[in-house]
Amino acid sequence: MLGLPSTTEVGRRIPKEAFYGRLRLSAALRQSFIGDVERFAVANSIKTSTTGIPDGERVHEVLVVEVALKNRRVPEEVLALVAQENPHKLLFACTFNDEVCLAVMLKRIAVGEWQGIKDASLALKATSMDEVWDSIASQVAYGDTGSEAATVEERFAADAKIKALSEELAKTEARGRKEKQPARKNALFDQVQGLKRQIADIERGRCGQ
Repeated sequence: MLGLPSTTEVGRRIPKEAFYGRLRLSAALRQSFIGDVERFAVANSIKTSTTGIPDGERVHEVLVVEVALKNRRVPEEVLALVAQENPHKLLFACTFNDEVCLAVMLKRIAVGEWQGIKDASLALKATSMDEVWDSIASQVAYGDTGSEAATVEERFAADAKIKALSEELAKTEARGRKEKQPARKNALFDQVQGLKRQIADIERGRCGQ
């Protein structure tokens, strides 16, 4: 699967009950396990012994988990729960008919685009397992093979912070446009400038400047 080395292939099916049978779940999440997922299977195990790639400091193994779906909707809450309950880094390959959609857990689930199973492939950076994970997760979340300036988790966290600050900035600017009292308007202007500086600082750091 995904053009990965044959030495990484596992093909071990995991009963759905192994996930939802022992956990306290909401009715909606339990129904998603039952109604959205046909089966789970460990398709590949990417680690030093199966690839020859040196072990990492942060990452020692990446498991490719095939999630055969009953429909074309990616059950993000189900994937998040499975990832949270597993000590390994997981790459989810959600399949439906002849298509696959990749997903990884980075604080929250990042989901890629649907593509033909035969066309889907991943590039592995062979310097260390840390780089392997960064390259895999970056291909899913960003469409590239990683950044020299930050790990994929750091990039994702920076993006989340920028999004939150941008939303706060938009609200503050809207309040400033409506405010008539000069002192409050000036205070809101100062807040706007401060938020813009914070966003710019994060963007510079993300780019390694």
